[in-house]
Amino acid sequence: MPKPTPLPSGLDPNGFLVADAYAAGVPRGRLQSKEFVTPSRGIRLARSDDRNLELLGRLHTAITPRCAASHVTAALLWSMPLPKYLEEEGTNGLIHVTRRQEIGRVKRRGVIGHRAPLLARDVRLVNGVHLTSPEWTWVDLARHMGRGSLVAAGDSLLARESPLSSIAAIQEVIDRRPKVKGIRMAREILPLLREGVDSPQESRLRVKIVDAGLPEPAVTLPIFDDLGRYMSTPDLQYKEYKIALEYEGDHHRSDPVQWGKDIERDDRLRANGWIVLRFSLVQMKGGWGSAEKKIRDALVSRGWRGPAS
Repeated sequence: MPKPTPLPSGLDPNGFLVADAYAAGVPRGRLQSKEFVTPSRGIRLARSDDRNLELLGRLHTAITPRCAASHVTAALLWSMPLPKYLEEEGTNGLIHVTRRQEIGRVKRRGVIGHRAPLLARDVRLVNGVHLTSPEWTWVDLARHMGRGSLVAAGDSLLARESPLSSIAAIQEVIDRRPKVKGIRMAREILPLLREGVDSPQESRLRVKIVDAGLPEPAVTLPIFDDLGRYMSTPDLQYKEYKIALEYEGDHHRSDPVQWGKDIERDDRLRANGWIVLRFSLVQMKGGWGSAEKKIRDALVSRGWRGPAS
């Protein structure tokens, strides 16, 4: 079977708007062939087993005036960590698209339409996709996520390197959306967000510690010995009590070099009087009771007496 003639150079062979194809001289018959699939009217995708969320977002926000990919779709394109059920929904399900309230919802196959009082600053153009801003997207997620997951998503916007937002920007959106569903959760969670967190599991660990009534540990602060030499930057720590807490993801276990570095790091801290507590996904799930006791016992051993009654 002969290969189809290459598309005009101005068209993305993975997907394009029908109007652009006609303008480039692609005949109607080819657009109706089995070479392409039609996820929604006016859009063609190359037949493939792979689903390109960014491409779909680009095409859907291009074909509909004054709209933006939003909710779970925007969260994934902003690389915000989501619980598995939302990630699967966003990756495999319909595209979420929001338009201004006075225009009305987008109604087309493959799309979940929303209306909202979007301002110009609430929409960003990223790799050709119009997206609701990170802070607007986070507020949209508040009704769909639990405390730990919402904190993890919010912390990801305040990362040490290339942060996407700020506490002030998130607060400003919360203040403008007093009646949106989930706004109470967003207000409750905002004070728990912290800058400089390196992974969503670190965020979830911190929330579990606070919810257990234990003091909140500090996030990613460097530790130096008595001579001012750098030793480590643990995920979480109680500097006053010289207790470091490390969340060990799969890459720590599966990478021998990283594993060796972790051992040397912990040995340095212990040699300087620190207690090092390590956690994994096991402790975050069914083993949390023993993990909480481990933290509490370490604090008590260093003089912590708990909150005053």
